[in-house]
Amino acid sequence: MQNRKQTGHEKSSSSDTFTSEEIYNPQTAMIMWRMRTPLIVLVCVYAIAILGLVSIPGIDDQGNVWHMSFFHAFYLVSFTATTIGFGEIPYALTDAQRLWVLITMYMTVVTWLYAIGNILSLVQDPIYKQARKQARFQKSVAKLDENFYLVCGLGETGFEIVKALSNEHYRAIVIEKDSDSPLEHNIHSLPEYVPLLIADAAIPKNLKMAGIARNNCKGVIAATASDETNLKIAISSKLLHPEGMVVCRSDIQAHEENMLSFKTDFVVNPFRTFAIIFSMLLHSPSMHLIFNWLTGAPETKLKDAEEPLSLQKGNWVLCGYGRFGKMLYQTLQDHNIKTTVLEADADICEKFKLDNIDQADNIIIGSGVDEKALNHAGIKNAVGIIAGTNDDSNNLSIIMTAIAMNPDIFVVARQNQRDNTELFERSDADLVMQPREITARIVRAQLLNQLLIPFLLTARKQDEQWTNIVVSRLIAVIGERKPHVWTTTINHDKTPAVMHTLSLGRKILLDCLTTDPAAKNHKLECLALLHERNGTQLLMPDENIEIKAGDKILFCGKREAKDAMRWILQVMSSLNYVMSYENEPESYIWRKFLRRRQSKERRNKPRQS
Repeated sequence: MQNRKQTGHEKSSSSDTFTSEEIYNPQTAMIMWRMRTPLIVLVCVYAIAILGLVSIPGIDDQGNVWHMSFFHAFYLVSFTATTIGFGEIPYALTDAQRLWVLITMYMTVVTWLYAIGNILSLVQDPIYKQARKQARFQKSVAKLDENFYLVCGLGETGFEIVKALSNEHYRAIVIEKDSDSPLEHNIHSLPEYVPLLIADAAIPKNLKMAGIARNNCKGVIAATASDETNLKIAISSKLLHPEGMVVCRSDIQAHEENMLSFKTDFVVNPFRTFAIIFSMLLHSPSMHLIFNWLTGAPETKLKDAEEPLSLQKGNWVLCGYGRFGKMLYQTLQDHNIKTTVLEADADICEKFKLDNIDQADNIIIGSGVDEKALNHAGIKNAVGIIAGTNDDSNNLSIIMTAIAMNPDIFVVARQNQRDNTELFERSDADLVMQPREITARIVRAQLLNQLLIPFLLTARKQDEQWTNIVVSRLIAVIGERKPHVWTTTINHDKTPAVMHTLSLGRKILLDCLTTDPAAKNHKLECLALLHERNGTQLLMPDENIEIKAGDKILFCGKREAKDAMRWILQVMSSLNYVMSYENEPESYIWRKFLRRRQSKERRNKPRQS
């Protein structure tokens, strides 16, 4: 009990420390430190000049000796120092006074040049610039009253996440360590203003400066290129803001397990994720097409991927048995597909043989960039090849050599560097794996539609006939436009009209939510993909299903359909209209008037004998 009390005291002290740090202003400290000497010199020069003018006797207009007052001396030194030159006041100066004014002029001008030089040097100091940016950043965070996500890392993954949040009008705050990030300027063109802090997100103080402890921080996304940094961010986030959601990117399984051990909400491993996507393709090419449509970037059009990728049954060749290769090899084994592995590292080959004794003949020493190794792996009789090394040059060489030897082969390629995108587009690869792009897709789906990932994981277990029907229904509803996906939760905050209607004992069907509130004979251009109630999920729910409080429904369709559905969910008159009930006025006075009139009509109505 004593230890628990001491811990509480330590927390209190820590809180006081943070408060003092917030009061401390580095800008003011730097100004005072850098300008201390110039200000002291300036004050001393002014004091000497004023004392000299006060001490040196002058002659007034009557010919009498007089001494200048401190006010007149300060006034004369002030306009002399700035070389304005208002003249000699209040009387013409004597030669001794003029000589002192001359000395004063040179002293003060030199002093001012020294002071101004220090000011210019301070303004151009990178540390001072960073302090000013941090001060502006802190003001922006303090003014932000809306819910926001904290995105750590403004690389390709981070930018895609921020862009998706901004397009859906969610607020985001970004921490980026690299001050020369090429994507820094791109965030200024987004629909929502995005405050940016140039700092190391692995330092808890910077996370706190970015508002992680604020109540309106909904979650933290660790999307840097370093697994170690993402791990530190995840730990700090759970300690500083336990209620917030934490989503991390991790390429290494050990770090992924560590993140999950302290209840990180969602960890994205791009290699594991691509293995799941590849498994979808092997199981059902139509399911892979659905995945691309539902998780693609907002500007994607269906005509870019009208036909599912076609796969033939047969043997595969896998080049590279690293983190990526291991995932895909296991996926191919799960689908009972014979696979020959080409690996240049002899030690990795030996370890493979020890771990897979019954499959020891499936691995061959070789890189796959030359015809000899590919011939040995049986490339001419293979139906597919995976160029999965961590070197883009080798992967491109493998692709070109394999296609030259077997033009009909299906090619899966791993792209490591974003700068090589055009090269992979021209390489005729059928499927390209980009770790950053895959991570951005999954995180975007997890943040904006938490039911989308469960839908995809459940739907991939369905057969080809089921997925073909879903593809046909999607095309019928949305045509060639990129489908907009959203989740509707039945509660008082998001769907007040539905909750009020349920409280009246009325029955609401899913069909009502997909009816056009402007013309109830027409349906909205949307489709219900998943219905969840008390943890039980139903794929492609029937429109006659009854809606209950707490239900979650995943919809897919046009954005205009989502906007129209909002009227049904939130406006009582619109919901009554699609349910064929009589419209009830929203105003309290009109409701009273209408009910009184209806009551009077019932009383005046003649009774039937």
